[in-house]
Amino acid sequence: MFPETFVPAVFSHRHRLLHLSLLFFVIPYWYSHYNEQHRLSLYSVESAMFLSWERAIVKPGAMFKKAVIGFNCNVDLIVSGVRVIEALNTTCAEGKDQETLENLGDLHQTFAHFFQRGAAAERYMSSEDQFNSLVRESEASTRSHHHIGGNAALMADRIAANFPSTEVYLVGPIGPRSQALLHPSVKRTNSTRIVKDELHVILEYKQGEILGDWVAPSSSRFITSHDHFSGSMVVMEMFFKAIAQFRPDLVIITGVHLLEFQTKEMRNEKMRLIKRNLLQINPKVPIHLELGSLGDELFSTDVINKVLPYVDSLGINEQELTFLSHIANGPHMEEYPVQAGTVHVHKVVEMLHWLLKTYGRDPTGQMAHKTGYRLSRIHFHCLTYHIMVSSGTDWSNLGAGLAAGARIAGRLSCNIGANTMDSELLEIRTAANFVLDKKLNKMYQFEAHNPIASWMRDEVLFVFTPVLVCRLPSKTVGVDDAISATGLLYSQFFRLGRSSHW
Repeated sequence: MFPETFVPAVFSHRHRLLHLSLLFFVIPYWYSHYNEQHRLSLYSVESAMFLSWERAIVKPGAMFKKAVIGFNCNVDLIVSGVRVIEALNTTCAEGKDQETLENLGDLHQTFAHFFQRGAAAERYMSSEDQFNSLVRESEASTRSHHHIGGNAALMADRIAANFPSTEVYLVGPIGPRSQALLHPSVKRTNSTRIVKDELHVILEYKQGEILGDWVAPSSSRFITSHDHFSGSMVVMEMFFKAIAQFRPDLVIITGVHLLEFQTKEMRNEKMRLIKRNLLQINPKVPIHLELGSLGDELFSTDVINKVLPYVDSLGINEQELTFLSHIANGPHMEEYPVQAGTVHVHKVVEMLHWLLKTYGRDPTGQMAHKTGYRLSRIHFHCLTYHIMVSSGTDWSNLGAGLAAGARIAGRLSCNIGANTMDSELLEIRTAANFVLDKKLNKMYQFEAHNPIASWMRDEVLFVFTPVLVCRLPSKTVGVDDAISATGLLYSQFFRLGRSSHW
């Protein structure tokens, strides 16, 4: 037997060893933690946000291997909007939105309408002669330059440049100049080649620019065109034919908004063609719709009812979202047209929730009127924040997709290289705290090192992030398409169920 005094002595010795070992563990931990906190505190708000996105951006387990994209392609003629409008010698007492531009006076009025709101828009010019006059005046501008254009071509170009493992097949009217401007790895079909490029005039303006009595509250652009081929039946038929031949695992459809400017009979026929072909696409192959600027209420109602429910994913901005809510009796109808500044986040959340619940897929399969509905993902983007919304289990890795889209927005606007981050050119335009979801009383507290917030509402997932805004943007056109394409390629899609026709 040990002496009675020996047992406490042994335990006392062990306690000292335990305390010492804990001390040796805790000191390095607290030292490391202190150093990490000190290191993080040295970053600017912009750098901290950027690094947080970098941590969130993880490639999906299975990247899309093949994508077919159609059907609007053109060459963008990018000019200073204020200079060109002033050079036209037209008069304008007040801004007024025209669904279709018949002459240069209509252009002046409609440009002024959106200019004073700092909102992006696109309108068709019905007179070819008037459009050619605008082109001549624009090409005479000392700051004009040509760029690849059209949502389909821009998204194809972005994916080819940034995601080399994804094979991209573009179907659209491709002329000599767009052929030269496109990324060399973009596959294209000879059956939709055209002799002369479709041309779009991009009237850009910067925050603070003055036109007459109006001052632009933010940088944006107004687009006008007189297309012949982007909305043609031949191009659309070749697009759906390419899907059957190329057998992609991703389909991107855009340019539907260009049908708005055709006769009612023509666009009705084409809308039937689109819906019929969308219904024939394998449900295991996701379809993404990139919406464009809309102005005609009757046509837009057709898009909502005949196209929107039959795609899996939607890319949309604040102008387009508020317009859809306005014409379809959604929430906050009064927000259209969007005024200077951005729509409050909680209002956008209400509109996105309504859009997905009304036109989205029914996971229960019990709603007869939703037979064939597929929509389960929406990527919303505006100048100061982005939101990703999804329902069901088809989509994953959405936080990475949102962060990747937000990262590219400021970079592209400021023309910042892929491997650098110049925080002097970017700024945060988000309040310190605000309401995210009024119904759930969900608040957002800004934290630069952790800017992404997510929450569930009625089995719908919302993911939110503020965006770094370029102080002096060198580019406005194509940014939305780059955001959508990037967010889409970082997202992952997998739907269980049989496919009988592929």
